[in-house]
Amino acid sequence: LAPLMQAANRLSRTLTGLWTTVAGLRNAHAENERLRAELAALREENYRLQEYRRENEALRAALGLDLQVPAPTISAEVIARPLNNWWSVLTINKGSRDGVEPLMGVVSPDGVVGHVRTVNYLTSEVILLTDPRSAVGGIVQRTGQPVLVEGFGYPGTHLRLRPLVAAADIQPGDIIVTSGMSQLFDKGIPIGKVDEVDLGPYGMSVEATVRPFVDFGKLEFVTVLGVRPETRAQVQANDEALAAPAGAGRR
Repeated sequence: LAPLMQAANRLSRTLTGLWTTVAGLRNAHAENERLRAELAALREENYRLQEYRRENEALRAALGLDLQVPAPTISAEVIARPLNNWWSVLTINKGSRDGVEPLMGVVSPDGVVGHVRTVNYLTSEVILLTDPRSAVGGIVQRTGQPVLVEGFGYPGTHLRLRPLVAAADIQPGDIIVTSGMSQLFDKGIPIGKVDEVDLGPYGMSVEATVRPFVDFGKLEFVTVLGVRPETRAQVQANDEALAAPAGAGRR
Protein backbone atom coordinates (compact mmCIF):
# COMPACT_ATOMS: atom_id res chain seq x y z
CA LEU A 1 0.00 0.00 0.00
CA ALA A 2 3.00 2.31 0.35
CA PRO A 3 3.03 3.40 -3.33
CA LEU A 4 -0.70 4.15 -3.20
CA MET A 5 -0.36 6.12 0.01
CA GLN A 6 2.58 8.05 -1.42
CA ALA A 7 0.62 8.89 -4.57
CA ALA A 8 -2.41 9.96 -2.52
CA ASN A 9 -0.20 12.15 -0.35
CA ARG A 10 1.33 13.82 -3.42
CA LEU A 11 -2.13 14.42 -4.90
CA SER A 12 -3.35 15.89 -1.62
CA ARG A 13 -0.37 18.25 -1.46
CA THR A 14 -0.92 19.29 -5.08
CA LEU A 15 -4.60 20.05 -4.48
CA THR A 16 -3.74 21.95 -1.29
CA GLY A 17 -1.16 23.97 -3.19
CA LEU A 18 -3.67 24.80 -5.95
CA TRP A 19 -6.27 25.86 -3.41
CA THR A 20 -3.72 28.04 -1.61
CA THR A 21 -2.71 29.62 -4.93
CA VAL A 22 -6.33 30.38 -5.88
CA ALA A 23 -7.03 31.87 -2.45
CA GLY A 24 -3.86 33.94 -2.71
CA LEU A 25 -4.89 35.27 -6.13
CA ARG A 26 -8.30 36.24 -4.78
CA ASN A 27 -6.72 38.06 -1.86
CA ALA A 28 -4.22 39.76 -4.17
CA HIS A 29 -7.04 40.92 -6.46
CA ALA A 30 -9.00 42.34 -3.53
CA GLU A 31 -5.90 44.05 -2.18
CA ASN A 32 -5.15 45.47 -5.65
CA GLU A 33 -8.65 46.95 -5.92
CA ARG A 34 -8.32 48.47 -2.46
CA LEU A 35 -4.96 50.02 -3.33
CA ARG A 36 -6.39 51.40 -6.60
CA ALA A 37 -9.19 53.12 -4.70
CA GLU A 38 -6.75 54.55 -2.15
CA LEU A 39 -4.46 55.81 -4.93
CA ALA A 40 -7.35 57.55 -6.68
CA ALA A 41 -8.44 59.17 -3.41
CA LEU A 42 -4.89 60.32 -2.69
CA ARG A 43 -4.53 61.73 -6.21
CA GLU A 44 -7.74 63.73 -5.83
CA GLU A 45 -6.64 64.95 -2.42
CA ASN A 46 -3.30 66.03 -3.92
CA TYR A 47 -5.09 68.16 -6.52
CA ARG A 48 -7.18 69.75 -3.79
CA LEU A 49 -4.10 70.52 -1.69
CA GLN A 50 -2.33 72.11 -4.66
CA GLU A 51 -5.35 74.29 -5.30
CA TYR A 52 -5.53 75.32 -1.65
CA ARG A 53 -1.84 76.25 -1.70
CA ARG A 54 -2.25 78.37 -4.83
CA GLU A 55 -5.29 80.09 -3.33
CA ASN A 56 -3.48 80.78 -0.06
CA GLU A 57 -0.55 82.32 -1.89
CA ALA A 58 -2.90 84.54 -3.89
CA LEU A 59 -4.83 85.66 -0.82
CA ARG A 60 -1.65 85.91 1.36
CA ALA A 61 -3.77 85.29 4.45
CA ALA A 62 -6.15 82.35 4.64
CA LEU A 63 -6.83 82.76 8.35
CA GLY A 64 -10.36 83.73 9.25
CA LEU A 65 -12.01 82.15 6.21
CA ASP A 66 -15.33 80.43 6.94
CA LEU A 67 -15.17 76.66 6.65
CA GLN A 68 -18.01 75.07 4.73
CA VAL A 69 -19.80 71.99 6.01
CA PRO A 70 -19.08 69.05 3.66
CA ALA A 71 -21.97 68.23 1.36
CA PRO A 72 -23.69 64.85 1.88
CA THR A 73 -22.92 62.17 -0.70
CA ILE A 74 -24.90 59.28 -2.18
CA SER A 75 -23.09 56.23 -3.57
CA ALA A 76 -24.70 54.68 -6.64
CA GLU A 77 -24.14 51.91 -9.17
CA VAL A 78 -24.44 52.33 -12.94
CA ILE A 79 -27.19 49.97 -14.06
CA ALA A 80 -27.90 51.01 -17.66
CA ARG A 81 -26.35 52.82 -20.63
CA PRO A 82 -27.94 53.22 -24.09
CA LEU A 83 -25.77 51.67 -26.80
CA ASN A 84 -26.66 54.48 -29.23
CA ASN A 85 -25.81 57.17 -26.68
CA TRP A 86 -22.98 55.59 -24.67
CA TRP A 87 -20.98 58.80 -24.23
CA SER A 88 -23.93 60.99 -23.22
CA VAL A 89 -26.09 59.47 -20.48
CA LEU A 90 -26.23 56.64 -17.96
CA THR A 91 -28.72 55.42 -15.38
CA ILE A 92 -27.92 54.88 -11.70
CA ASN A 93 -29.76 52.83 -9.10
CA LYS A 94 -30.58 55.73 -6.77
CA GLY A 95 -33.55 58.10 -7.06
CA SER A 96 -35.78 60.44 -5.11
CA ARG A 97 -36.26 57.77 -2.44
CA ASP A 98 -32.54 58.07 -1.69
CA GLY A 99 -32.44 61.88 -1.75
CA VAL A 100 -31.24 62.38 -5.33
CA GLU A 101 -32.46 65.58 -6.99
CA PRO A 102 -32.05 67.05 -10.49
CA LEU A 103 -28.89 69.11 -11.13
CA MET A 104 -26.86 67.37 -8.43
CA GLY A 105 -23.22 66.88 -9.36
CA VAL A 106 -21.88 63.37 -9.99
CA VAL A 107 -18.24 62.35 -9.48
CA SER A 108 -16.03 59.26 -9.33
CA PRO A 109 -12.72 58.71 -7.50
CA ASP A 110 -10.96 60.08 -10.61
CA GLY A 111 -12.94 63.32 -10.96
CA VAL A 112 -16.05 64.94 -12.45
CA VAL A 113 -18.55 62.61 -14.17
CA GLY A 114 -21.52 64.89 -14.93
CA HIS A 115 -24.82 65.92 -13.33
CA VAL A 116 -28.22 64.44 -12.61
CA ARG A 117 -30.77 65.27 -15.31
CA THR A 118 -34.00 63.47 -14.36
CA VAL A 119 -35.01 61.61 -11.22
CA ASN A 120 -37.49 58.79 -10.68
CA TYR A 121 -38.39 57.11 -7.43
CA LEU A 122 -35.75 54.36 -7.71
CA THR A 123 -33.41 55.52 -10.50
CA SER A 124 -31.87 58.67 -11.97
CA GLU A 125 -30.47 59.68 -15.35
CA VAL A 126 -27.02 61.29 -15.41
CA ILE A 127 -25.75 63.51 -18.22
CA LEU A 128 -22.04 62.85 -18.69
CA LEU A 129 -19.49 65.63 -18.98
CA THR A 130 -18.64 64.30 -22.44
CA ASP A 131 -22.14 65.16 -23.71
CA PRO A 132 -22.21 68.30 -25.93
CA ARG A 133 -24.98 69.67 -23.70
CA SER A 134 -22.70 69.56 -20.64
CA ALA A 135 -20.47 72.35 -19.39
CA VAL A 136 -18.69 72.97 -16.10
CA GLY A 137 -16.73 75.93 -14.84
CA GLY A 138 -13.08 75.23 -14.11
CA ILE A 139 -9.78 76.90 -13.44
CA VAL A 140 -6.25 76.27 -14.67
CA GLN A 141 -4.53 75.04 -11.53
CA ARG A 142 -1.17 76.55 -12.51
CA THR A 143 -2.50 80.10 -13.05
CA GLY A 144 -5.96 80.21 -11.48
CA GLN A 145 -7.50 81.51 -14.72
CA PRO A 146 -11.19 80.63 -15.21
CA VAL A 147 -12.23 78.37 -18.10
CA LEU A 148 -15.30 76.57 -19.38
CA VAL A 149 -15.08 72.83 -20.09
CA GLU A 150 -17.59 71.36 -22.55
CA GLY A 151 -18.31 67.93 -23.97
CA PHE A 152 -17.47 66.76 -27.48
CA GLY A 153 -19.73 63.72 -27.58
CA TYR A 154 -18.38 60.61 -29.32
CA PRO A 155 -15.85 59.11 -28.70
CA GLY A 156 -15.74 60.66 -25.22
CA THR A 157 -11.96 60.74 -24.84
CA HIS A 158 -11.57 64.53 -24.94
CA LEU A 159 -13.30 67.68 -23.72
CA ARG A 160 -13.29 71.21 -25.15
CA LEU A 161 -11.79 74.03 -23.07
CA ARG A 162 -12.69 77.68 -23.61
CA PRO A 163 -10.85 80.42 -21.66
CA LEU A 164 -13.02 83.04 -19.96
CA VAL A 165 -10.30 85.73 -19.88
CA ALA A 166 -8.37 87.50 -22.62
CA ALA A 167 -4.80 86.41 -23.37
CA ALA A 168 -5.25 83.23 -21.35
CA ASP A 169 -2.09 81.36 -20.38
CA ILE A 170 -2.88 77.71 -21.13
CA GLN A 171 -0.24 75.12 -21.89
CA PRO A 172 -0.25 71.37 -22.62
CA GLY A 173 -0.04 69.45 -19.37
CA ASP A 174 -1.97 72.02 -17.32
CA ILE A 175 -4.35 70.46 -14.77
CA ILE A 176 -7.96 71.66 -14.88
CA VAL A 177 -10.10 71.48 -11.71
CA THR A 178 -13.57 72.75 -10.86
CA SER A 179 -13.85 76.42 -9.95
CA GLY A 180 -16.48 76.03 -7.23
CA MET A 181 -18.53 78.90 -8.67
CA SER A 182 -21.62 76.76 -9.20
CA GLN A 183 -23.87 74.78 -6.89
CA LEU A 184 -22.98 71.48 -8.59
CA PHE A 185 -19.35 70.95 -7.59
CA ASP A 186 -17.00 72.03 -4.84
CA LYS A 187 -13.78 73.77 -5.74
CA GLY A 188 -10.76 71.69 -6.72
CA ILE A 189 -12.37 68.50 -8.06
CA PRO A 190 -10.18 67.11 -10.90
CA ILE A 191 -11.52 67.42 -14.45
CA GLY A 192 -8.60 66.60 -16.73
CA LYS A 193 -5.26 67.55 -18.25
CA VAL A 194 -4.77 69.88 -21.23
CA ASP A 195 -3.74 67.82 -24.25
CA GLU A 196 -3.52 70.31 -27.11
CA VAL A 197 -3.72 74.10 -27.39
CA ASP A 198 -4.85 75.86 -30.58
CA LEU A 199 -4.35 79.57 -31.16
CA GLY A 200 -6.97 81.44 -33.16
CA PRO A 201 -6.27 83.99 -35.90
CA TYR A 202 -3.54 86.48 -34.91
CA GLY A 203 -3.22 84.69 -31.58
CA MET A 204 -6.22 86.58 -30.20
CA SER A 205 -8.14 83.50 -29.04
CA VAL A 206 -7.28 80.16 -27.49
CA GLU A 207 -9.10 76.85 -27.62
CA ALA A 208 -7.75 73.67 -26.08
CA THR A 209 -8.66 70.02 -25.74
CA VAL A 210 -8.63 68.32 -22.35
CA ARG A 211 -8.16 64.62 -21.70
CA PRO A 212 -10.49 63.80 -18.77
CA PHE A 213 -9.22 61.87 -15.77
CA VAL A 214 -12.42 59.80 -15.70
CA ASP A 215 -12.63 56.83 -18.06
CA PHE A 216 -16.23 57.39 -19.16
CA GLY A 217 -16.35 54.10 -21.05
CA LYS A 218 -15.86 51.96 -17.92
CA LEU A 219 -17.92 53.64 -15.22
CA GLU A 220 -19.43 51.19 -12.74
CA PHE A 221 -19.86 53.18 -9.53
CA VAL A 222 -20.33 56.93 -8.99
CA THR A 223 -21.03 59.34 -6.16
CA VAL A 224 -23.84 61.91 -6.22
CA LEU A 225 -22.99 65.15 -4.43
CA GLY A 226 -25.82 66.39 -2.24
CA VAL A 227 -26.67 70.00 -1.54
CA ARG A 228 -25.26 71.67 1.56
CA PRO A 229 -27.87 72.87 4.07
CA GLU A 230 -26.65 76.47 3.82
CA THR A 231 -26.79 76.36 0.02
CA ARG A 232 -30.31 74.98 0.07
CA ALA A 233 -31.38 77.66 2.56
CA GLN A 234 -29.85 80.37 0.36
CA VAL A 235 -31.63 79.06 -2.74
CA GLN A 236 -34.96 78.92 -0.89
CA ALA A 237 -34.44 82.46 0.40
CA ASN A 238 -33.71 83.68 -3.13
CA ASP A 239 -36.81 81.94 -4.47
CA GLU A 240 -38.97 83.47 -1.76
CA ALA A 241 -37.51 86.92 -2.45
CA LEU A 242 -38.28 86.57 -6.16
CA ALA A 243 -41.80 85.29 -5.50
CA ALA A 244 -42.67 87.96 -2.89
CA PRO A 245 -43.34 90.86 -5.34
CA ALA A 246 -45.56 88.67 -7.50
CA GLY A 247 -47.52 87.51 -4.47
CA ALA A 248 -47.87 91.07 -3.19
CA GLY A 249 -49.19 92.19 -6.55
CA ARG A 250 -51.86 89.50 -6.54
CA ARG A 251 -52.99 90.50 -3.07
